[in-house]
Amino acid sequence: MKTVRAPALLLGLLYLCFFGHLLTSSSQLPSRVASHFDDNGRPDGWMSRAAYLRTMIVLGVAFPLFVPALFCAARLLPDRFYNVPHHDYWFAPARRAETLAYMLQQSLWFSSIALGFVMAIQLLVVRANSLAQVHLPTLQALALSGGILAGTLVWAVNLLRHFSSRPRSSAA
Repeated sequence: MKTVRAPALLLGLLYLCFFGHLLTSSSQLPSRVASHFDDNGRPDGWMSRAAYLRTMIVLGVAFPLFVPALFCAARLLPDRFYNVPHHDYWFAPARRAETLAYMLQQSLWFSSIALGFVMAIQLLVVRANSLAQVHLPTLQALALSGGILAGTLVWAVNLLRHFSSRPRSSAA
């Protein structure tokens, strides 16, 4: 499936980076890791290093792959359950496979955004725990949150724009 090659390769590369960073940064973490921070960046939740790493692995796998899993599972649903503009056009028998492939492709792009977010959280937590006085920089955390919100918005608008238009030559 050619349409998913680029986002799948990017996601695979990001996963290599994510797991590589987890592996290399695990020794930099203290045995008791500050894993949750209040709105001023002060730690208010702690975990053992092993529990923190397990949590990050689960978060890094489950969160980014949730949307593609939904899109794959949704392929089993009857077409009437898809709520997209110009539904009859996009789910015409001749176009259905292409439409579902496009949805999968877009879900993989979203996964890269989500995994980038998890990777950035990991970087911030490692950096925060390396300070003499453990502290998560609030502005960086807010910028990170704004980044995933902006990325999600761009992704959603792009998806909506795609399905809101259709080639003019088609009467369907």
